[in-house]
Amino acid sequence: MRVDANELLRGLDAQQREAVICPPSATVVHAGAGSGKTRVLTHRIAYRVATGSALPENILAITFTREAAGEMRRRLAGLGIGARGAMGPTVGTFHAVALAMLRQRLTDLGQLVPNIVHNRNALATSAAGSHFLGQRPRDLLMEIDWAHARMIEPADYAAAVKRNQRSVPAPAADIAEMYKQYEALKKKRQVVDLDDLLARVVADMNNDAAYAEVVRWRFRHIFVDEAQDMNPLQYALFTAIRGGRPDVFVVGDPLQAIYGWNGADRMLFDTLPEQIGQTTVLKLPNNYRCSPHIVHAARHAARQSGEPVEIVAVREDGPPVHLVGFDTAEKEAVGIAQLLWKYAPTAGADPWSSVAVLVRTNNQVAAIAKELKKAGIPIGSSKQSADITAAIGLAAQCGSRNALATWAADTLAESLDEAEREVAAMVFEFLHLDQPGVVDGRAFSAWTTANHISKAADSGVDLLTFHGAKGREWNCVVVAGAESGLLPHGSATSADAKKEEIRLAYVALTRAANQLYVTYAEKRGARNGGLSPLLEGLPKRAPSPEEFAREEAAALARAAMPRTSSAQPTVYDKLNTWRRHLARSSNVLPQEICSDADLMELSTMTPTAIEDFAPIFGAITAQRVGPALLEILAINSGLIDTNIA
Repeated sequence: MRVDANELLRGLDAQQREAVICPPSATVVHAGAGSGKTRVLTHRIAYRVATGSALPENILAITFTREAAGEMRRRLAGLGIGARGAMGPTVGTFHAVALAMLRQRLTDLGQLVPNIVHNRNALATSAAGSHFLGQRPRDLLMEIDWAHARMIEPADYAAAVKRNQRSVPAPAADIAEMYKQYEALKKKRQVVDLDDLLARVVADMNNDAAYAEVVRWRFRHIFVDEAQDMNPLQYALFTAIRGGRPDVFVVGDPLQAIYGWNGADRMLFDTLPEQIGQTTVLKLPNNYRCSPHIVHAARHAARQSGEPVEIVAVREDGPPVHLVGFDTAEKEAVGIAQLLWKYAPTAGADPWSSVAVLVRTNNQVAAIAKELKKAGIPIGSSKQSADITAAIGLAAQCGSRNALATWAADTLAESLDEAEREVAAMVFEFLHLDQPGVVDGRAFSAWTTANHISKAADSGVDLLTFHGAKGREWNCVVVAGAESGLLPHGSATSADAKKEEIRLAYVALTRAANQLYVTYAEKRGARNGGLSPLLEGLPKRAPSPEEFAREEAAALARAAMPRTSSAQPTVYDKLNTWRRHLARSSNVLPQEICSDADLMELSTMTPTAIEDFAPIFGAITAQRVGPALLEILAINSGLIDTNIA
């Protein structure tokens, strides 16, 4: 199938088209939520192939989830790239790509791929010994994974925790010792975990120039999706494969960087142009997923960080966002069920197929699930499936490619077990990928681990955390627990952590395409709640069409502005800069200094004394902030001479 380059550009907006056809050099794309970034990325790959500037077999496309990688492969196949039987690009997660590279290298060296540990909880429990974290292995593994992601050795863990102002579940010195024991146990039992795969490939490429050159010759064109979520270890793999070459196409959204707690470092994406040099930076501001009302709400929340928010609603109008408060968390759970039954008649014959309830923490799940079930609303799940794990174990016993293929074919033909049939389908997906090295049941088992395959989904309303919702979308979304103490979460004490909470709210809100409900409780257990400060000022009524038009025009103008501009800042801009700097020095959110509405009121004032600020800040705070505000506003009103010789 021959790919028509011109056909690939059909239906793209001006910004998307520019990203697809730009010269084959280093390109960083800032793609807002719902901007069609996957479409742009796949069309970019197909366009490169269609115009002869890249061969499919020399393309490496990396993303962060198996689902995203599968979707990318499906779209590329639909565009005529990598269809069945044809040589196609290598598409996979960081872990899957590293595993494939390591398998190929070890096969060439006549060595076996090390066993990947499957029960990390048990290993962490053994490493903890009598320490209380032995009863909480997931908390210990979170710290180990953070250290792996940041390439921090056990001896350096405690210092790194202090340096990063990280909240930890136990004394850092204790965790460092357990981390040391965890690494020793892996070595003793001759197993590796997933991050070891990346570290091994990076080390091999850094230490073997000939091997590195072979890899770079094969992967001459690199594409990375969701690059704002890269951690230092993943970035090291990306850098090793790139090898200083400029042919990279990196897509990300700084406003969706929400994995700092797990080792990701957004700055790796923000500074890519400086690190690579001679880089084209493009923007995709248009949101095609969400209604204007939802975009308005998401933009309102995101602006509390003080960062630029370049997202523009282009869809037609939809239902307003419903902001609903309840007396208690228990009443909120009942209310969510009522809201969904109110929504159901508008959603067709299968009302729950595209509905999600998103929560900030897993602790919220049980109460909501109870009330949804009581109300007769089915709940979908993506829980760990023992049946899937058992079926993967059966496939792992196959000692050759033929035996693995035969088992899968027999299972699909004869087995009535749904888990076994699902794993059999995965086997054929694995075989179709033409994995390098020895292909047998053991290799398939390693592939499932690298791709985090151990989940079985049931149909119904999805009930999951904000983090779990990343990269997905639904027609109707309930954002539950949008209240003080949960959003931002009480554990977010540093300025960076609070900003990540703002970005997390933005991600949650932009998962909804048409209908968005935001709920909160005035009291949750013994803790007082109330509406999240991130959503204060969000009107309970929908903005008028005229207000929408003004807001979207302003957002579009901001998005079109170049990164560097000689334009003089407005009074509001200067006040916003003052608020942002004061918030940073005070370790609080900008919105905690004063609201956007207050900032707008300030920009229209012509004060003559500090006391003029008392109605906004109160008498005491006015004395503290007044001098700086007087200077800003006096300069802009022409009351003082700024021309200093």
